[in-house]
Amino acid sequence: MQLDFRFEKHQPGPETSRGISSAELEWICRSALRSEFPVFKGREVRAFFYPYIGLTHTIRRRGETCMLRISDHCRMAPRMVLEAIAVILACKLLRRRPPQDSLRIYEAFRHDPATEAAVRSRRLLLGRKVIRPTGRHHDLEQYYREINSRFFNSQIDLAAIGWSARRSWTRLGHFDPVHRTVTISPVLDSSALPPFVLLYLVYHEMLHSVFDEDLRGSRRRHHTRLFRETERAFPHYAAAKKLLNEFCRSRGKGRDQ
Repeated sequence: MQLDFRFEKHQPGPETSRGISSAELEWICRSALRSEFPVFKGREVRAFFYPYIGLTHTIRRRGETCMLRISDHCRMAPRMVLEAIAVILACKLLRRRPPQDSLRIYEAFRHDPATEAAVRSRRLLLGRKVIRPTGRHHDLEQYYREINSRFFNSQIDLAAIGWSARRSWTRLGHFDPVHRTVTISPVLDSSALPPFVLLYLVYHEMLHSVFDEDLRGSRRRHHTRLFRETERAFPHYAAAKKLLNEFCRSRGKGRDQ
């Protein structure tokens, strides 16, 4: 979908040389929430800019007070973007579906080249990747070299590959295009999984280094038809997926191996 939004940076006055102030942000969020949701008319709304590395925004309810933290990447954003963020966060809190207009406005801002460049720059400067290089049962570095040679003509240059610090059953693998790293959840470092299952997962994440690069600046989803077709070219693809799904179901979320 092509979006027609064009954003001009907020033009600060003498008293707001760094963009929208926290006081302005709080007024914008309070006005948007009270206008959109009657439930907020009797509640205090507090809002702050917070120096998150990426475009992270949070909302918390403490008694009759709602606290919003908005990424300070949005300090120069137009008012309609901040209103959209506030509405989306409130919908999350109220367990409602966000309005499509709010989602379109925010997505257009999030994918604006200037926004993406600012987030990427901060991630390179401040982002910290915690990767454990060795596992008890699987050598991911060896799997990376094997996959790179067999399927990519040794053309994929990763800065690092290893086990993530966090044990996750929902995010089993991740390719980080900024730091060019692949991390795999340590819940999969198990003798119950044959090597070809981990080889498949490494192959999947390495595909992102190819397809995500091609999609830079695009609004298309990452798992495109071509991505899926290439993924299915992995030998024993169906068996690897089946074993991986069965392993995760049998071990259970959050249970130690």
